[in-house]
Amino acid sequence: MKKTLTCLFAAALLLSSCGSYEATGAYTGAQFGSILGSAIGGISGGWRGSNVGQIVGMAGGAAVGAAVGRAADKKAERQAEERAYQRQQQREQQRQESAKQRTQQKQQNDGSGYDPNNGGDDTLPW
Repeated sequence: MKKTLTCLFAAALLLSSCGSYEATGAYTGAQFGSILGSAIGGISGGWRGSNVGQIVGMAGGAAVGAAVGRAADKKAERQAEERAYQRQQQREQQRQESAKQRTQQKQQNDGSGYDPNNGGDDTLPW
């Protein structure tokens, strides 16, 4: 019992890993294609038609599902790249603004030794 439970948890952990839309689409397409192919083959050709229809439907459904999933994967990747580019642009803009502020603060220094940032390093000029 203990060994079975451990194997069940290990299988659940391994099978719940990351996936892609392409793999999920292929699996779902194969399932639906199999059902539809079996139904159509059964209607048109009886028992053997059902088996052949199931195989053909599964293959066709998997191909269509994988193509749709691949498109979804590419869209998600493109969106992630756009977000990364926007974050990089924001960081660059913040860096430029902070450099501009430091330059302005240096220009505001009147030579008296007063630190306008209240940094605690005020000194007398003599």
